[in-house]
Amino acid sequence: MTEPSTSRTDNSISGGTYYGPVIQGRNITLHLPEASAPPLGIPSVPSSVFVGRDHEVQGLLDVIDPDSGNGPRSRVGLVTGAAGMGKSELLLQAAHRAVHRGWFPGGVLSIDLDGFSLGLAPLTPADALRRLLQRLGLPLDAIPEHAEDRAAVYRECLRDRSVLVLLDNTRDSAQVQPLLPPYGCAALVSSRNLLPALDDARRFPLSDLPPDVSCELFLAAADPRTGTDAEGAAARSHARRIATSCAGLPLALRVAAAQVRGETADHLAELATSLDDKRKRLVELDDGERAVAASIGASYDILDESERLLFALCGLHPGSRVGVHAVAALADLPLRDVRRRMQRLRNIHLVEADGVGHYKLHDLFHVYARERVHEDVPEADTRAAMDRLIDCYLYTADRADAAVAPGRYRLPHTVAHPPHSIPDVDERDAALAWFAEEMPQLSALLRMAATTSDPSRCWILADAMRGFFFHTKAWDSWLETLQVALDAATDAREIRVQSVLHNSMGVALIEQDRSQDAARHYEAARAGFEAVGDAHGVATAVENRAWVHQYAGDHLAALADHQQALAVYGALGARRNTAIVQRGMALAEIELGRYEDATAHLTQALDVFVELGLDLDSAMALNGLGEAHASAGRGEPARRHFLRALRRSRACGSLFEEARAREGLAVLLAATDPRRAAHHGKRALAHYQTLRSPKAEQLRSRLTALGVPTPEADTARS
Repeated sequence: MTEPSTSRTDNSISGGTYYGPVIQGRNITLHLPEASAPPLGIPSVPSSVFVGRDHEVQGLLDVIDPDSGNGPRSRVGLVTGAAGMGKSELLLQAAHRAVHRGWFPGGVLSIDLDGFSLGLAPLTPADALRRLLQRLGLPLDAIPEHAEDRAAVYRECLRDRSVLVLLDNTRDSAQVQPLLPPYGCAALVSSRNLLPALDDARRFPLSDLPPDVSCELFLAAADPRTGTDAEGAAARSHARRIATSCAGLPLALRVAAAQVRGETADHLAELATSLDDKRKRLVELDDGERAVAASIGASYDILDESERLLFALCGLHPGSRVGVHAVAALADLPLRDVRRRMQRLRNIHLVEADGVGHYKLHDLFHVYARERVHEDVPEADTRAAMDRLIDCYLYTADRADAAVAPGRYRLPHTVAHPPHSIPDVDERDAALAWFAEEMPQLSALLRMAATTSDPSRCWILADAMRGFFFHTKAWDSWLETLQVALDAATDAREIRVQSVLHNSMGVALIEQDRSQDAARHYEAARAGFEAVGDAHGVATAVENRAWVHQYAGDHLAALADHQQALAVYGALGARRNTAIVQRGMALAEIELGRYEDATAHLTQALDVFVELGLDLDSAMALNGLGEAHASAGRGEPARRHFLRALRRSRACGSLFEEARAREGLAVLLAATDPRRAAHHGKRALAHYQTLRSPKAEQLRSRLTALGVPTPEADTARS
């Protein structure tokens, strides 16, 4: 028996770190052999095919460089991006290069957190810490029960070791925060989520690969058989088509490459043709082990019901770039709710921000959303959403057109589903910018509207685009939209609408020097208006027909038509139309040498345009006055009016009227100031060429005859 003692009890344990019961007694010394944790090795070898991310790799290496002098929290690199962007591969590439440089003698500790793994629940921080501690050599019965205790032991285990921790496929910040290593180590994290709470991490967002890099990645991964230069050229041509269909998504490129690896160019051509069809694209991008649709679906599945619906409805939008007002119309929600839910989609990279108030869906994600909306949303709800979207664009286009061409006649209509809100398009510049930005969507929706239960929205939308097309002189695009609308109106037997569209087509055609084609449309318009008893419409067709005579050189016939239209417009009290006719009459009168009559008519027209605030019409009238004075040999008044036209055209953004003013100045100054004449002539040519106007070559010949040099034109504006 040991006698009781009041002396101090001393314990001494050495030889390593051990986990088990504490032995308490007097003067007990325990010497045990040292145990060591198993060595840590780097995970799987990264792909040998790796292109296009060198900048990001170097950025990650800069973050984890032991000699960088970064503080204790700054050696964390966070890679974010959409599904299939190559985040995991980027982490592996950086880790291998770091180990190759001898930076982490303690090894690499890697874990997939299953944040977005199909069919698997994300690892909890406690489960992840248990796995990591086991990797570090702790027996299972030595791992604490609670997550906080596990995190403390985890940090202690790494305290004196230089380890690189790879935390791949992270769901959110709460999952990854406890796993970040202590000072002396570094971490690389990947996630589809933005992980906004990781304040001290250096962020590396991944986006699509550029087309050339995408082609390079595909060819490197596919390694096609190309025995001759011609076969190599063919393979590269097909690869470019495939890369375009994959839209720069590395996973899609690798999956596509796997299907034709080692094959000939003919196999690449077959795959390229299959991928050309958007409806089949996601089905084709499946190599049996990897599927792009499944990868995107893992992000889609974690959304709540309202967020999934919003993402799916974005698939109905004709373009992959969608504005917040369009999303609000699709979902029938106020903007504040849309912005909140779209932020959630942004956080997990199902959509990206693309300028103020706009979002961008990757092309393949857009295809996936379209599939989801047709599979997950009832057909009646889909039709209702499309109706709201078309009405949103129609309502906005109508407002914008009123700013671009105030006072002009428009087809009467009502909007069945007025949008919750629309962009600010009530100012001319904002309206023009909106039309330019949304034109691809407007053209696509116009075609869609023709197939809905209310095809009238097709021709109303085409009519609302008239002011923009006339302003920008985009004649070919205008003719395309008008033809779609005319076909729809013809099918619906809307004679008056057809007549309005025929008139517009004539305007677009005559501006392209296609007078005879224009004449046929004007005659069809006149006959249609007469059939429905529309005197205003008949006058418009006759007025337009005057320009056919004008371009044919029959100025007396042109003047007669102008006068006939003028009488009708005057009787109807149509002041703007009356002023437009007077402006047209003046051009015929100039050709007939009736300069005083022309000047009087243009002055009257200009007064009306100024009073009504019609800047473009005013610029046209000022140019006409310049031409009238120049033709009459009155150089100084001509110069003043051309300069006023130049200022007014620049203020309203009309390249055509600016070119017309500069042309007048160039001709006027050719004899007295050749340098300024060349200056204006060069810019006039540039603008006509930008607009693809036939007047470009006419001006070049005219200046050459006057001895004004015409260097290669550009689009610079002085």
